[in-house]
Amino acid sequence: MDLFIDFVLSFAGFFILSHFLYSITGRRRKIPVIVFTVLLISSLANFFNVLSYGGSASELILYFLITVAPILLAFYTFMVFTGGVSFFKLNFGRRTLKGISSDIQTKRMLDITSYIMISVSVVLGVVAGFYQLIFVPLFVIILAVGIYFLYTNHQIISESVILFIGRNKEKIYEFPISKDKNKVYIKDFFENDMYIVDPIGIAIQINPEKKIEKHYLYWIATGDSISVKDMPLKPVSKLSYQDFIDKYEKYHYRQLFFTVGRLGNAELIKEKVIK
Repeated sequence: MDLFIDFVLSFAGFFILSHFLYSITGRRRKIPVIVFTVLLISSLANFFNVLSYGGSASELILYFLITVAPILLAFYTFMVFTGGVSFFKLNFGRRTLKGISSDIQTKRMLDITSYIMISVSVVLGVVAGFYQLIFVPLFVIILAVGIYFLYTNHQIISESVILFIGRNKEKIYEFPISKDKNKVYIKDFFENDMYIVDPIGIAIQINPEKKIEKHYLYWIATGDSISVKDMPLKPVSKLSYQDFIDKYEKYHYRQLFFTVGRLGNAELIKEKVIK
């Protein structure tokens, strides 16, 4: 029983930590993968060190299950969860642009993730307190992060997809994201297999009341005339951050933070290059 609890605590801790890193780095898998690689190399080194001293097969198997297996399972679960690996076979599909997921995890999804992080950390933290005190600080950190995510998410009042069409982003369309939607895929707002829709960044607009409007930006860089008549897109004449759209380049992904005045004028306050 103790072995099972140790395994579950280790697996849950590594998985939640990886998802936290994935969230704060703009949905990039690179940092969590590096962390998992370092943890795996370290655990394997310890395992082989124990192996060199000998021991029965059952002891070695138990040591592997306690130290190495939770990391492997957490890594595989993380890759499945973020779309890097299919569930039934190791198929590193390329649903992303240079490591950036083209799917949108909405405010609702982030709220759900925060509630899960808080609930799991409380439950497992209590369990860890009875069995392995070493895990308690990890789950306290996860609890704090979950509460922080929940607080910051509640500042978001609206989310939209902004789709640019044209070599110089001549046409602009908006797809408002429903508050009851957990995830948004490109096919939800644009369906035409002849064109590549590139995610290029996020525009985060902070109004005078400190509330946030998030625009997830996509670009179809083509000179063709594309009809969006039967798609759930509405034309946009001008964006508050129109003067800054050239910062959003193809094959790059940026987060730009703006303060928006009462007259609708946007001022750039911070820029974060994700890729």
